[in-house]
Formats: sequence, C-alpha cells, structure tokens
Amino acid sequence: MRKQLATDLSRVDVNEILTQLLTKRSYFSFNDIEKECQRTLTTADKFLIRCVVVKKFNLNIEYLASNQLKFYRKKECLS
Repeated sequence: MRKQLATDLSRVDVNEILTQLLTKRSYFSFNDIEKECQRTLTTADKFLIRCVVVKKFNLNIEYLASNQLKFYRKKECLS
C-alpha cells in the first residue's frame, strides 16, 4: 500500500501563485509562498510546489542553511 500525501493546493493554484510571485520578484522561498496564499504549507504542498517549479517554470533551487529552499530564474533567462 502506498502512502498518499494530502495536499490543499492544486496544480492550477500553484501555477497562479508562482506566476504572481515571478512577476513581483526574481527569487522567492516557501515563506513568500505562504504569505502570498495566506496559509501554512503542508509537506505535500511543498513537494507539489517544488515539482511545478522545476518542471514547468524551469527555475533553479538553492538550499539555504536555515533548511529553506530559494527558487530563482536560471541565468540564461535573466539575460
């Protein structure tokens, strides 16, 4: 039996949130996403966001010392 993670966000919700954040700034973290959607993110939400960030938006991920992830545009997209 596979363990299923419960998520409150859908892919459409994540796409809208990420699009809004990318128009406002060049990098963001899970804290910024929580402020944007005004709810705390579950582990499943964070996993979904990370998958969409990598697959659809093609962003880089930086691992910070505070156990946070920072998402930013790739250098090719900035120039």
